[in-house]
Amino acid sequence: MHESVHAGAQGAPRNPVRELPRAAVVFAIGALDAYLSDVSAEVIVSLLQKDLPESEIRDILKRIQGDIPTLSLEISLLQDHEDRVSRVREAIADHLYNRVSNHGKKAVSRTIERLGGSAQDIWSALGAKGFKGAADTLEEWTLKRHQIIHQGRAVRVQRSQARDCIELISAIGDLVDSIAIKALNT
Repeated sequence: MHESVHAGAQGAPRNPVRELPRAAVVFAIGALDAYLSDVSAEVIVSLLQKDLPESEIRDILKRIQGDIPTLSLEISLLQDHEDRVSRVREAIADHLYNRVSNHGKKAVSRTIERLGGSAQDIWSALGAKGFKGAADTLEEWTLKRHQIIHQGRAVRVQRSQARDCIELISAIGDLVDSIAIKALNT
């Protein structure tokens, strides 16, 4: 397919090929959203097993209990401890994914703080890695994703831009992951 699209052709590639960079941005931002929910749930459950929860975690648990009023009974009937832990983790991840916006710089900052890190540190670390203005850049990509998904706009995204977006998301994921690992090991 690659050769047939470009062999002897001039001008912009056909429509389906031009959609790939835009789709890459949509999936990258969506993957970050899902990752922030999953990593938060994993760390929250780990913290719950070690100590009494902080007020933010208690607020999340209250909202989950409101969403799933039978959760306590469901968990109490599971015989295996790992099944109970897994069910709580799933409920927290589902709540964060479906009820809490994990898009953009504010969501990354909230997640970092929820994990015990400093939001300012992550943005500074990204700047030191060559991602100058990372928070604002993430916000721009999040807005573009919103325009594509929720407004049906055909936002123009070039391959190099999509690559830059994916590299930024990957760097954010790596830093969030390192903070999550520290939180899980304490």
